[in-house]
Amino acid sequence: MKYACRTMLRRGSYASLRFLLITAFLSLACRAEVPSIAAVMDDLAAALCEGRSAAEVAQLDDAVILGALSPEQRQVLSTEYWQFNVNVPVLVSVMRDTGQAVAPFWLEEQGFVKTTLVVRNENYSYEVWQKPFPAGKVGLGINGFDRHRPHYFVGVGPQTAGDTVAISNTVPAPQQVYAFKEGAAIYHDWSDLVLTEVPDAFKGHVVLPTIRGRAREAQLIGAFRETAYPSSNTPDMAVLTWSDDPQTTQTIQWRSALPAAHRNRLWYRVKESGHVVPWREAEAESAVLYDRAIINDRRVRWHTVTLSHLQPGTAYEYTLENPEEQEPVCAEFRTAPLEAQPFTFFWMSDTHNRPDNVGVLAAAREKHPDAAFLTISGDLVGTGQERDDWDELFHNYADFLRETPLMPSIGNHDAIDGLGSDLYRALLRLPDNGPPALKRGQSYSLRYANLLLISLDVTEDIALQRPWLEETLRESDAPWKIAVLHFPPYALEREYPDIEREWGTLFDQYHVDLALSGHVHYHLRTWPLKDGKRMEKASNGTIYLISVAIDGPGEKGAVPDYAELVNLDGHAVCVAFTVDANRLDMKAYTADGTIYDTFTLEKP
Repeated sequence: MKYACRTMLRRGSYASLRFLLITAFLSLACRAEVPSIAAVMDDLAAALCEGRSAAEVAQLDDAVILGALSPEQRQVLSTEYWQFNVNVPVLVSVMRDTGQAVAPFWLEEQGFVKTTLVVRNENYSYEVWQKPFPAGKVGLGINGFDRHRPHYFVGVGPQTAGDTVAISNTVPAPQQVYAFKEGAAIYHDWSDLVLTEVPDAFKGHVVLPTIRGRAREAQLIGAFRETAYPSSNTPDMAVLTWSDDPQTTQTIQWRSALPAAHRNRLWYRVKESGHVVPWREAEAESAVLYDRAIINDRRVRWHTVTLSHLQPGTAYEYTLENPEEQEPVCAEFRTAPLEAQPFTFFWMSDTHNRPDNVGVLAAAREKHPDAAFLTISGDLVGTGQERDDWDELFHNYADFLRETPLMPSIGNHDAIDGLGSDLYRALLRLPDNGPPALKRGQSYSLRYANLLLISLDVTEDIALQRPWLEETLRESDAPWKIAVLHFPPYALEREYPDIEREWGTLFDQYHVDLALSGHVHYHLRTWPLKDGKRMEKASNGTIYLISVAIDGPGEKGAVPDYAELVNLDGHAVCVAFTVDANRLDMKAYTADGTIYDTFTLEKP
């Protein structure tokens, strides 16, 4: 698993990466379940949990699940998961990983026959099941009730020599189609994993790629979970972000149980000592968040409000309880100053909703109690589509996030298996000033005092974001420019040439001072680099930093010549940057408050 996470989206040519990331299949079809499949799975999950304890639900197997299906549900799961039309009679091939313990139940039921053919890539071998279809609709079933990946993929060829196959009306839509041959990529979320052995029988056939994450759409075995922090009628998990100007706005999100629709209000006022300031009321937008696999808290309400017309550089207090009805429990926040002045912000990476990284944040906060915000360079949680992971993260950081904004970037675990960052963006309202082709909060910029912070989404098309990145850098007059991105272009190995080419060259041209990343779970700091080469002065290059917020076993590897400092011992850190007009101080703290790394940058 570790190897797969680190090799996806790397080392391939730019063409293969572009193939991976700009496909409409990835951006649309694979981020939402097929409605008919989702409806069956919702009903099935509820039925299987009815009358069963958590321990019994954890022991579900294929036989029990199949026994709970109605004939209609069985047909939907057998034929509506992957659909397309063909213009001529075809032979459809389903390539199933031989490592999957139980074959999808519908293969034999729908008349597919297991052949002696085998298809391979460097990691997996696939057995081939085939069935002829007449011209018209082809319907295929789920990957199975487990979460097995790699997912099956599909080949289609003409029954009659000389016919040309055309694929149309695909569900999910749209569907990419490529020649079925060696070198073909079959997973949008792992473009480097290409076919290395394809039998001659597939000459003239086409391959329909998918993503590995689709296996989650029908997962029931091992899928059910209990959140350790279920919602209640008392609003909780307040999280601050900025979605607009930090001088005059503040975005606040919080949670309540589903029946508590009335919990969509907060009250706020300027915090002043000496006299009472009247409360002002704000009504939030509310959305229902649903996770069928959380057996003790499937649906919650998530509330979001952006307070506007605030005074710059001002402390406010707010409460989620009506102050006219009871003594409120208040939290505080402070707007950004009107005039630039020194401030501190925190940076962490790869928090993975683990409680053991709370200590490093607490250590940094003890040294810098007035930090303006926290940025996390991706992998905030372990599985971005599982809401209980976010419950744990927000619980762990509750005291901090209710008063200090979180301004992160997206990591591969936040958009795991190619499924996208929809839940991340539903929970965190971030600026809507990024590339036009991306959704709110995927990539964005934030101006705070004399700092321009740019958050970049490495799980999306790298090249597509270049024009926006260039315009943002070109138009900014901020003295300090810092980029936050999950994948590190300069680590022990240089594994992301596309990021170097598309973003790194702009960092060089417009002098981005620091690029903050993670993913590889160690600490590394480069010399100032321009075009990958060491510069003697920081004013002539970008310093690339890697950190991790969870302790690990450590790594091994040779120190590259572009690295000034490499610590492979696996220590978790939280980094504090103190920013002034012409000086930036960096201190990385371990959980006991020890300074793990430090440096200073100065501008003329």
